[in-house]
Amino acid sequence: MFNINYIELFILNTLIYFDLFDYPLTLLEIHQYLYTGGMEGSSYTLLEIEDCLNNSENLKKIIANKNGFYFLQSREKIIEMRQKRYVLAEYKFKLARRVIQIFKYLPFIKLVAVCNNLAYLNAKKDSDIDLFVITAKNRLWLSRFFLIIIITLLGLRPPKEKVKDKICLSFYVTEDNLDLEPIKIASEDIYLNYWLVQLLPFYQRENFYDKFMDANLWLKKYFPNFSPKKVGQRLRIDDSKINANIYELKEYFWRGKLGDMLETWLKNFQYKKMSQQKKDLAIIGDKRVIISDDMLKFHENDRRLEYLEKFEKKRKELIEKL
Repeated sequence: MFNINYIELFILNTLIYFDLFDYPLTLLEIHQYLYTGGMEGSSYTLLEIEDCLNNSENLKKIIANKNGFYFLQSREKIIEMRQKRYVLAEYKFKLARRVIQIFKYLPFIKLVAVCNNLAYLNAKKDSDIDLFVITAKNRLWLSRFFLIIIITLLGLRPPKEKVKDKICLSFYVTEDNLDLEPIKIASEDIYLNYWLVQLLPFYQRENFYDKFMDANLWLKKYFPNFSPKKVGQRLRIDDSKINANIYELKEYFWRGKLGDMLETWLKNFQYKKMSQQKKDLAIIGDKRVIISDDMLKFHENDRRLEYLEKFEKKRKELIEKL
């Protein structure tokens, strides 16, 4: 199919995907995020990748490097873009941490992770802060209600326009629905695949990030070199005795029938408030919007298919040059 060998193809896959978002990669990042497209057993060491980058005549025609970054030919400008966005991401991380510090007092929250471009330090100036949330089972609607109340009171709930530095809470799952493979839009949903491995868990209880990644081990056939993120103390938010006692007390009172009644009432209340467009997309089974008791996903502007088409088009163009 292609006039290049496997390791050349996988390196090219990886650089093309990140080029869609104006992001050059280091050698270590190419190794970590090496994308095989689902070809299981295709694992390469850091030295093998470095040797290929240095000696492949094919790759030399379409890939360049400077200052430790690798990128597609004629795309040197994205090095400066990456460096500027790093500074922006640090500011957005601080804002996210301040908000999540409040979230940790809530009951039934298992994990809060930064997602999308911000998760790998590639946020644009006017972008919002996307968070992914895992909750206890049968408490999804209650958890969402209190999360939304908090960001509303803080003035951080994003309006339709001017979303800069607002908190976007548009994706929730429960602890008994962690496998996201069923929501793929195609056999090779490259955006979802990368979205998952780039998640940055700021706050978790009961090691839920590891549980989540264990439930999505199918990712290994796409990223053979990937290992779950270890977030350092600078970004990680840990429980204190005070907040742990507070959320455990709330869970005790809302764990039984009272909590069940509240969950049902808040589900009906929130569903009535949702736009008809969301409801219609969910009813027809459109994977952009999912409304259920174990998953809430509100991505009307889901661009996964667009990115997949751009990725495949760019790969075809580059390989035809060889």
